[in-house]
Amino acid sequence: MQALNAADDLINEYQGWAVDDLETLRQQFLKISASRDVDKKEIAEMFDIAHEIRGQGGSFGFALISAIADSLCKFIEGRQQLSDPELEVIKVHIMAMKAVFHQQLKGRQKDLAEQLTELLQALRNKVNLNASFSS
Repeated sequence: MQALNAADDLINEYQGWAVDDLETLRQQFLKISASRDVDKKEIAEMFDIAHEIRGQGGSFGFALISAIADSLCKFIEGRQQLSDPELEVIKVHIMAMKAVFHQQLKGRQKDLAEQLTELLQALRNKVNLNASFSS
């Protein structure tokens, strides 16, 4: 029984950490959005935060958070600059993570995870395709 209580406490603590991490990610996004002079260090910091969220989400029962953060990591990784459409993709990921926490969508959520992953992939592909045509 004590072990279960400890696990519940840890999950509750995680939610606090994750919300803090998500707020840090949002603040980094706002900073980057406001400043059109973005360097790769700032983008890497955003990646690191998303990577942390991705790693912890699944461990604490928020598989959707991990899926969304994984999509965000894949999108951000290796970028040197961020265009307005790319910033919108990041914004959508942050909004999706906030919604998952707000709705307390714990567990696998298999159908929703598949649909959300597919939707985010399509969004990333569209922005990446448009960027390659304008280069």
